[in-house]
Amino acid sequence: MAVFCRNCGKSLADDARFCSGCGAQMQPPVVPPPYYATQSVTRLVRPRMGRMIAGVCQGLANAYAWDVVWVRVITVLLTVFGGGSGLLAYIIFWIVMPEESLALPPMPPMPPMPPPPYTPPSQ
Repeated sequence: MAVFCRNCGKSLADDARFCSGCGAQMQPPVVPPPYYATQSVTRLVRPRMGRMIAGVCQGLANAYAWDVVWVRVITVLLTVFGGGSGLLAYIIFWIVMPEESLALPPMPPMPPMPPPPYTPPSQ
């Protein structure tokens, strides 16, 4: 890989730290970090924002990237036409699903430590 000085455009060795033509310092090549494939793990939690009663439908919609309106419609339909199975499932999820933890504000930065007092060197 050819390396060129950004200042004067002179061709340089790959390991050069300074340009031999103009003396400019060479920036180290930017190496991107290795890519690690990760799976996004979503937990079933009842969110504190955007919920109607207990947040069960909103939590299911958030975890599986569904539209919350459809989850609520299906729950109501199962409750009315499914012999109360939608209500039973809602109550079970209400008990089983944990509530989202509180989002605390960030901590303020720590003040700088004062320098230690001067002590004269012992002789």
